[in-house]
Amino acid sequence: MNKLYVAILSAGLFFATAAQAQDEWVIKADKIDPVNYYGITVANGMIGIVSSPEPFKVKNVVLAGAYDLYGRGRVSNFLTSFNLLNMSLQINGQDMNNSNIQNFKQQLDMQHAAFTATFDYGDEASVKYTYYSLRQLPFTVLMDITITAKKKITVTSSSVMQAPDALKDVQNYFNEVDGAHGRISLLTSTAKSPTGKLQLCASTTFLFEEPDGQEPRLLHQLEDNNAHWMQFSKEIPAGTTYRYSVVGSSITSAHDADPLNQVERLTMFAKLEGRDRLIKYHEAAWAELWKSDIKIDGDPQAQQDVHSMLYHLY
Repeated sequence: MNKLYVAILSAGLFFATAAQAQDEWVIKADKIDPVNYYGITVANGMIGIVSSPEPFKVKNVVLAGAYDLYGRGRVSNFLTSFNLLNMSLQINGQDMNNSNIQNFKQQLDMQHAAFTATFDYGDEASVKYTYYSLRQLPFTVLMDITITAKKKITVTSSSVMQAPDALKDVQNYFNEVDGAHGRISLLTSTAKSPTGKLQLCASTTFLFEEPDGQEPRLLHQLEDNNAHWMQFSKEIPAGTTYRYSVVGSSITSAHDADPLNQVERLTMFAKLEGRDRLIKYHEAAWAELWKSDIKIDGDPQAQQDVHSMLYHLY
């Protein structure tokens, strides 16, 4: 069995997975081995998301332009920001994890800068989620989730906001804003960088397909100073698919003078844009970049390698 190592020029991160003839645009990991796993990045030039071998988890979130002294003496490091795309999913009361799911697969679609994972939960459900670092909104990310019920199931989904250990003076908020466009529930956190030089902020909200007033009711829970989450429960009839999304933003005082206000404003804007428009404009921005593509005929592996290099440069 060969190993596929896809080099990333900007971050030095890569997948490790069984490889055969390759799609020129899609890098696949069909057998997830947490011991031999190296995260691959979805990014837009400002905010980067590193994948995880665990379902509904991302390893970390990094912001360009945010540096502080920690971990390496007097040398400045990239700051790892709040992990705003970690999720948890329960089906009929059971947490989805590597021990109880089957057919867990991941892939990176470089043409559309989209990372997708799929898995099955026994004979009860199939799950798919895709996340994006939105090209048209430099500080904003989106995760889109679909759950297809094979039997009648009850799901509980949580959007988890977790602060890296290096951050200090963490403060967590849950706000519900009522307006002409309905209620917007915001899960928000703010903290200081290790030396206190910078303020880091992040905020997320759910996007539902139900009309205003019929969306699932959200509950807020605080685990400790470093983590809190909002969650909802939903009954899904057999043979039907339920779709929802999480959108969030992350920004620091290196980027904006009032990052706490700005991060919630950006998240509310994304909520009002809606999932379909967010993905549409993200894909249009990447289509414009790929006008500078390099074409190679007759060698899909070489074409994939070149696409990987260009993707990570972009």
